[in-house]
Amino acid sequence: MDFTEIYKQSGNLASFSPGTHFILNVVENTLIVRRTDTLQITRTWTVTGPSSTTSILSKSRPTPSSSGVPADGWISHAGWSCDSEYLLAASAKKGIVEVFKLRDENWNARIEAGAEGLLKAEWAPDGRHILCFSQWGLRVTIWSLVTGNATYIQFPIHPDRGYAFRSDSRYFVLAERHRSKDAMGVYDTTDCYKLVRHFPVPTSNLSSLALSPTGNHIAVWEGILEYKLHVLSLAGDVQGTFSPEPNPGFGVRNAAWHPTGMFLAVAGWDDKIHILDGLTWSAVATLELSSKIPVGATLWREPSNWLETTQGRGFLSYERLQGPQTISFQRTDPTKPNPKSGAVQLEWNKTGTLLLKIAPR
Repeated sequence: MDFTEIYKQSGNLASFSPGTHFILNVVENTLIVRRTDTLQITRTWTVTGPSSTTSILSKSRPTPSSSGVPADGWISHAGWSCDSEYLLAASAKKGIVEVFKLRDENWNARIEAGAEGLLKAEWAPDGRHILCFSQWGLRVTIWSLVTGNATYIQFPIHPDRGYAFRSDSRYFVLAERHRSKDAMGVYDTTDCYKLVRHFPVPTSNLSSLALSPTGNHIAVWEGILEYKLHVLSLAGDVQGTFSPEPNPGFGVRNAAWHPTGMFLAVAGWDDKIHILDGLTWSAVATLELSSKIPVGATLWREPSNWLETTQGRGFLSYERLQGPQTISFQRTDPTKPNPKSGAVQLEWNKTGTLLLKIAPR
């Protein structure tokens, strides 16, 4: 195994097409597509000037980069449609989204945000709709590439973790806040995102949500100040509430559904993971990180100085440690702000036999 030469990029924006035949990367305001077998450039597109509204509202003078392109005009979001037919490139500060077609270099579509601004843009699962989240949580706009029409949904709570699509992409679930109260909206993606359910949720400050693989249940939880998780049906009925005893001091940090939807792993800012069953929604097991590695467990460690040893152009095998081992970790101090603890990532494998937890460093 070896590495290719280093290619320029910006914003850590690089991704393979769904079929892995192409790879895109971004260099400032330019979108570049390469073939994965030869790494030869297939297409390049440049994102043009800002929207008319952004030009009127902007009063600051842009700061040019080393290449002469203002840094606030760089591409902030890029991605493939599900069939690799289209690509989007969005510049949040410019307030624009450009859509390109891989098979036709001259085809182009453009979305311009209004006074509400643009915070984030991404593809819907069908690859023919684009979700644009505005600034200040004002609304999310769903644009159709087929009809050119837009659907507006007001007051989304979290543009990064407050929404989900059902596994069959039929329904779009969005956490909203109306009149200072948390609510949940369920929208039919096959009927121009028409509202089919809207109901209040029992949280006072919703932090995030997780939709079950079966699409029957939604897990929502409070912010960092309260460890409480609720499970609701898509009709809005509360199926269960979980809050551990004793109170760990901080709230839920992450939750992950088992692939079958029968279990829900819940992790807070401490070193415990609670496994809830899908019948009573109570904890059937509690996993706690320990500094002592149990007998029979295999421990692998990244080799030291691997970058210097390979001169950045190779790889070394991980070291398999023998005999009893211990790992060091820091306990959460509830008296200090911004604790470096808990589960940054919590994820089951496809068969549901393994659970991954990644803790902050």
